[in-house]
Amino acid sequence: MKPRVEKSHEVLQYIDPTKRVRVYRNLNNKCVSVKQGSKVECHATNVVLKDCDFIVSEAGQRRVRNSNRKNVHAFIEGYVVSELAYKGTVEVGRSIERGDFGWNTVYYNPYETDLWQLSSVPYTEYVDTAELCDVWCDEVCGNVLALNLTTHFPPE
Repeated sequence: MKPRVEKSHEVLQYIDPTKRVRVYRNLNNKCVSVKQGSKVECHATNVVLKDCDFIVSEAGQRRVRNSNRKNVHAFIEGYVVSELAYKGTVEVGRSIERGDFGWNTVYYNPYETDLWQLSSVPYTEYVDTAELCDVWCDEVCGNVLALNLTTHFPPE
């Protein structure tokens, strides 16, 4: 059984902080799974990442759409950082409070979108990277907040 932690600073016990991780919402366990290399190292309620890339596997997405069965094919890749490092600049809530600091909610649903997108309507911009991401998932729902995004518009 994988260790389960609440916050990002606890995730750091189970990974090499000098290497990137991939995080994704684990729908079965109602948490965020943290994968480094080919192994899930732990599960968390909340993970903060820096230098993030938003990734969707086209093959995995195609399998989901064709079979109507979910599989892990979308994730955020980056370096885990302690949410405590941001205490004072931005308040730690779920981990980091959005406030007016430029945070955006980011969204992906394989049945509705091709890539990660801004959650604000209309859904027109795909998200490529972010300076910071605050990813959380609990028993009820989950969310991804991102700061200093780069985006692109889908081809017409």
